Amino acid sequence: MEIKLMHTHMEKICGDREMKCSSFRLPEDVMIDIFLRLEVKNLARLRCVCKSWNTLLTSKTFVEIHLNQSMRNPRPLLFRHDLDVVGSCNGVLCFCSNGSDRSLIYLWNPLIKKYITLPRPSLNPRYLGFGVNSVSGHLDDFKVVTISANADAEVFSLRSNSWKNIAYGFPRSIEINRSHINSSVFLNGSVHWCARFSCYHDNSCPWLIVSFDFAKEVFQTVMMPYDLSTDDADKYLNVFDGYLCVFATISNNTFRSYELWVMKEYGSTESWTKLYTIEKPQRIWWPLGFTERGKIFIRGECRHGGYGLLVYNPHSDTFKCIGVHLPYYAIQVLNFVESIIEPVSQSLILSRS
Repeated sequence: MEIKLMHTHMEKICGDREMKCSSFRLPEDVMIDIFLRLEVKNLARLRCVCKSWNTLLTSKTFVEIHLNQSMRNPRPLLFRHDLDVVGSCNGVLCFCSNGSDRSLIYLWNPLIKKYITLPRPSLNPRYLGFGVNSVSGHLDDFKVVTISANADAEVFSLRSNSWKNIAYGFPRSIEINRSHINSSVFLNGSVHWCARFSCYHDNSCPWLIVSFDFAKEVFQTVMMPYDLSTDDADKYLNVFDGYLCVFATISNNTFRSYELWVMKEYGSTESWTKLYTIEKPQRIWWPLGFTERGKIFIRGECRHGGYGLLVYNPHSDTFKCIGVHLPYYAIQVLNFVESIIEPVSQSLILSRS
């Protein structure tokens, strides 16, 4: 009730064109506490009230406090789309065009309705990754890395609004695993992919994780758990409770299951730990991502027939259909945090009404 009354009062202020900020002056820390209780869409509207509010709401201090608060309660987003979702970071989504030409790339904050179309890279990307330079001190220091079919690599920096070639490109001895659910994963300042060493005549090539550090702008690798490194089954990366994790497929003639492995110490192969095995008597199903409470979204067959969205509870080892029909084409689940970060400088912003 308190928040509702406060929101009503703010709406009244915003609607009164004659209202002067000087007649609603409170200490800055009090104003910050009030603004932190409001939804992002309302914060965007309140920026129009006066210059002092706009300055406060766009200040680095407030944006950082608001983002840190939002990160405590990330929410999953389910995508069914004609565009490929590259990733999500600091409240901004990255998309690219689907099909043979993937050079059309967008950054979008859906809550404040700000987006841009990036300049096209010089080469058509085969793989893309999205994240932020976490050591620069700028929450909007977004970067996109692309890898072409010839293993040439480029990185786009939002702050410079330009592309740059990566020296030596992508490691030619490594092949990223191509799968409709093997999306890139951003964590600890780097974007990660499941990959294998290239050996075209041998199905037992070791699995590994290849990453791109957005601060150093270099590719790095870390091995999978030894038990998973040489089998031929698919692997899918994700983030669980702040840890890099991998779903490993285990198949037999009647059903498919998955093991969930977590890297307890980032970058340490020895820290891989198997949390549990998920078994479902069905041949075609796969994990999509995590709920806010650590349960797992599953795409699989429900009792009513047809494929739908299920939630798996690892504590009770149960599946529950939640009434969402899912067609066969690509489905993605991303963790998303609310933010008021604009993905570009003011001169490049395109607004949607």
